[in-house]
Amino acid sequence: MKYIGEATWIGEAGRLFTSLALVSALLSALFYYLHIQKKSEYYQQTGRWMFYIHAFSIISVVALMLVMLSGHYFEYDYAWKHTSRSLENRYIFSAFWEGQEGSFILWMFWHVVLLLVFTLTNHKFETPVLLISLLVQSFLVSMILGVYPFGVKIGSSPFVLIRELPENIGLPWTQMEDYLQKLPGFMDGRGLNPLLQNWWMTIHPPTLFLGFASTVIPFAFAFGSLISREYKEWLMPALPWTYFSLGILGAGILMGGAWAYESLSFGGFWAWDPVENASLVPWLTLAAAAHLMMIARTKGTALRTSYWMIFLTYFFILYSTFLTRSGVLGDASVHSFVDLGLNGQLLALLLFFLIIPFVFFGLRYKEIPDKSEDETFYSREFWMFVGALILLVSGFQIIFSTSIPVLNKLIGPEGLVKLLSENMAPPVDAIQHYNSFQLPFAIIITLLMAVGQFFGYRQKKAGRFWKSITTSAAISLVVTVFFASFFDMWKHPLHTLFTFTSAWAFFANLDYWLRLARGKWTVSGPSVAHAGFGLMMLGTVISQANQKIISKNRTYIAENIPASENVLLEKGDTISMNPYYLVWTDVWQENYRRYYKIDFLQPDGEQLRPAFSVVPHIQINDRMGLVAEPGTKHYLHNDIYTFLSYASDVQNRNSPDGYGDEMEFMISKGDTFIVDRYFMVLDSILGNTTRDLKTGEIKTVSVEAVVRLISAVGNRYELRPKYFIDEHGVVNHLDAESEDAGIKIRFKDIDQEKNKLVFTTWKKLDDGPDFIIMKAIIFPAINLLWAGIIMMTFGIFLAVYQRNKLRKN
Repeated sequence: MKYIGEATWIGEAGRLFTSLALVSALLSALFYYLHIQKKSEYYQQTGRWMFYIHAFSIISVVALMLVMLSGHYFEYDYAWKHTSRSLENRYIFSAFWEGQEGSFILWMFWHVVLLLVFTLTNHKFETPVLLISLLVQSFLVSMILGVYPFGVKIGSSPFVLIRELPENIGLPWTQMEDYLQKLPGFMDGRGLNPLLQNWWMTIHPPTLFLGFASTVIPFAFAFGSLISREYKEWLMPALPWTYFSLGILGAGILMGGAWAYESLSFGGFWAWDPVENASLVPWLTLAAAAHLMMIARTKGTALRTSYWMIFLTYFFILYSTFLTRSGVLGDASVHSFVDLGLNGQLLALLLFFLIIPFVFFGLRYKEIPDKSEDETFYSREFWMFVGALILLVSGFQIIFSTSIPVLNKLIGPEGLVKLLSENMAPPVDAIQHYNSFQLPFAIIITLLMAVGQFFGYRQKKAGRFWKSITTSAAISLVVTVFFASFFDMWKHPLHTLFTFTSAWAFFANLDYWLRLARGKWTVSGPSVAHAGFGLMMLGTVISQANQKIISKNRTYIAENIPASENVLLEKGDTISMNPYYLVWTDVWQENYRRYYKIDFLQPDGEQLRPAFSVVPHIQINDRMGLVAEPGTKHYLHNDIYTFLSYASDVQNRNSPDGYGDEMEFMISKGDTFIVDRYFMVLDSILGNTTRDLKTGEIKTVSVEAVVRLISAVGNRYELRPKYFIDEHGVVNHLDAESEDAGIKIRFKDIDQEKNKLVFTTWKKLDDGPDFIIMKAIIFPAINLLWAGIIMMTFGIFLAVYQRNKLRKN
């Protein structure tokens, strides 16, 4: 059958270039390996040309993806799931990497870009680095193949037509040649997650994936040096790439924090979400690896430990990939990917690049020329080594707690209880859990950053060390006393100590750069990066430990909206919120965003004068419901951060029948669920089918759920929502509502795997005046955090420049 309107050429070309990318990557790796064995330039040149073909193939896949998404070719499942006709063009890139397949392609694209740069700048180590990198690339390309040899799934292709999905094959509508025109569900697309419709999400994921991709080059240097037996020569050329990776991965992580602060309503920039942790841990171990490589290059010690740390870093990169893509964190993280059935491939990728490098390391262990020398207490390399170990232990704590869901699935929570503790459930309060462990590590790291620069390599005596640190220590003590007194931090000794060590890390490194390095940019990279890290940590402890919720209502609001953290405003009314007065003055809508202007007023004698205004808004999305985004007033010394917990007007607007407060859940027959003020009991399920008189095939399916609502005083109401599948395979619903109970119920879906029914419920909304419920938080000195991030990132890239200049010299 020839389907009308389908652009099948996109899928055919996409699959062709995907297959070509896999074959060329494998051939290129093979020829580079032969070059190591045979030392013939023919093999290296052939491997290079195979890599160029691979690069062309990946770039072609990227181009086809952009054509598919921007052209709204909704016959393709990826385009239909991640875009819509109403989606603004500036978010097409966000749609590109929203799904697993697109994010794998982005990862591969950055590999290609980095390796093209590498081949133009460093031919000496081209063979071992390209060999290892293209092996990694081969595994990644297999993730988007979408083939089923011998019934085994290999990869998930983004170029699959909706009618070719396994769950759709055989449905009646797939026999309609004009289904794209006749079925309204295919006309507009499902659309992009509203949380990703933010400009930060057009730059944060590609920066983060560039950081992930860049770690392959230090890893390939280390692994390749074991294959080629060049154990020391790799350190100098690998260091600039290691610092580049450290800088770009850190920038990507911190962009995610900025996105969370500007776009999410959990009230901060870091929530210790498992996906956040999975990217932070390899950054910590990479920082440790960079410092160990410096010791190995300068003194010849810690070379074996450098190998270990580089290999661990790449293991954590791949492990974080497994955590976020396998679906294992689906219940623990709000932004992990769904399971696409790639767990076997993900495990193969993880285990291959865990086992093989360490096997080579074991085989070459005795050949690695690692000096054994006792370090003195006053040598810089001693404290750099200690710092690297602290970073490693810190990373292990984070990854262990993050991996609890994985461990529970592998050996069961009862086994963990017996082996490790009384309760190994994932932490309920993640922020408190991680902070309690990570705060001591952060104190030690910032302390080492403060004093480390004043030690010299191979230094055996104190010399002028103590005199060098006195001035910065005194200034830091004064700053600490000021902040501790102003915010009454004395009752939290660790917070006060962390304030001191963070300030000291900043002032000591600033002092080192200005006084000892004499402000020379050519040698200032580490000092600027360390000073920036100290300033970032100072901003973190001040803003997070002393944040203050200023929104407090005088009376009860709702069970799940505490009056101690929220204020209720009716439009036009003026209410007091110390030290301000608030007025909700305006509301308007632009596309799917609804904006609320709230004026903050301050007393001026007997009058109230305008202080500032904030405009928090709500995204209205059929797929995700209502998504609140903050409105923040930025001052030099603090931020006043606000978001809406509830808005009655948008609830009423989205519910023309007067129902709102949507809730979705799954239950089985006989189960009970609480809906508003009622116990909802699923009593029975009644089904009916119609068949074709000639073929006997089922044409339509109708399922009716019999539901009881029981109030606390014994009132009972019976509702019968229905679920239909018509002859074209299209799902319809017949909602049931009770005016007396003020509840509407939809029988939304049937989960056959779990043998449960999916329901959506709404409750009757009040007909009173419109009101909003707002939460407001003051974050003091948060600009120190942002300034520190910029300074640290600049310092790291300055170190990249310095190391690259040294390598050329």
